[in-house]
Amino acid sequence: MARTVELSNIISENTNKIDAHFKANDLPTPSFDVDSPLDFPVPITNVEIQTARRAVVLATQELHDLLVGPREHVRWLSWSYWDNLSIQAITTFNLANLVPLSGTTTYTALATATSQSTTNIKRLIRHAITARLFREPSPGLVAHSAASSVLARDPQMAAWASVCSGQFFGAAARAIDSMVATPSSEEPSEAGYALAHCPGVPMFQSIGKDPVLAKRFGAAMGSLTGGEGYEVSWVVDGYDWEAVNKKGGLVVDIGGSTGFVCAELAKKFPNIRFVVQDMQKTIDMGIAQCPPELKERIEFQAHDFYTEQPVKDADIYFFRWICHNQSDKYGVKMMRQLIPALKPGAKIVIHDNCLPVVGEDGYPDLWDEKITRSMDLTMLALLNAKERDDADWTQLFADADPRFKYLGHTQPEGSRMGIMEAVWMP
Repeated sequence: MARTVELSNIISENTNKIDAHFKANDLPTPSFDVDSPLDFPVPITNVEIQTARRAVVLATQELHDLLVGPREHVRWLSWSYWDNLSIQAITTFNLANLVPLSGTTTYTALATATSQSTTNIKRLIRHAITARLFREPSPGLVAHSAASSVLARDPQMAAWASVCSGQFFGAAARAIDSMVATPSSEEPSEAGYALAHCPGVPMFQSIGKDPVLAKRFGAAMGSLTGGEGYEVSWVVDGYDWEAVNKKGGLVVDIGGSTGFVCAELAKKFPNIRFVVQDMQKTIDMGIAQCPPELKERIEFQAHDFYTEQPVKDADIYFFRWICHNQSDKYGVKMMRQLIPALKPGAKIVIHDNCLPVVGEDGYPDLWDEKITRSMDLTMLALLNAKERDDADWTQLFADADPRFKYLGHTQPEGSRMGIMEAVWMP
């Protein structure tokens, strides 16, 4: 049987399964209409339907690529950056909020509101429509689609779209220039982001000097960390915190932002004590946001993780989405700062991406693989940092100190992040 026919059968079988579930549970059928659900309306806990959904998405992608053909695939893949331009226009000119959620507006009205020409607004929106952002129900009239309405309804997603299409796109455009100028650099001040936006200055230092951009960046990261496959529940439910809970142990959350992960852990594990460490401004927000019933168990502390760890003898030192911001040089430096504080048997627990090993069959799941590999390139372009596979994690801990023993990683089905674990064995 031809592969195209096999894929068609996969799509048909699993789409029928999903449709039957929707009908049985009176769920709305997915559509591009503005009032359709903004997320797939089946919880991640429904493994059967989520598996069917993934099968359909992967099969349709493969079928599309087969029928487009290799030459045309490469031709238009090379041109795909124009999608970014139309998204950048939408966020820069606030177009999603200028189009009513119910009803229509005109290209002329949008041009007047943005002080741009009608010609340019029309061409940018009509390009976006090819990606199902907005609709043109009749010539000259603009209305929302489901996807464009997300940018009006979800401020964090709007911030994500703005940062990706603006700051990150500029960094990507200069990443190869960075590699040519400073081959194998591990310095964030020499990365594509610095070349594009702040020569000689690391990204986080530059963003910290711009309150407007810092707020937008924070909202963008909030959108990502709450996105599908990145939910906090994966680490709350996916690691043996109970072992620490039984003995009333201590967890230090390094770079823990406002303490939202520790708050979720504290609700489930009532005997664990926590210390959340981050920059002073972030810590101040965390103190203000901490639920009153948890304040006795969650302490907040300003700390630079490139300096010696001040909290001694904790059971777990926890990093969530911190290590991938570090090149090996700075990752090793960060881990070495823990050593004076570590007691025998102390664990280092990392919730971050873990790059999959490429097998004989290549990439069996291009959906998640594409996202993870893109995240790796993002770290390169922004910070000269990296995502890591198990071999990389092993090497990172070995380079930091041979007394660290990397124990490996687990990744629950449905999660896009791994839970890496190392133990201090002096």
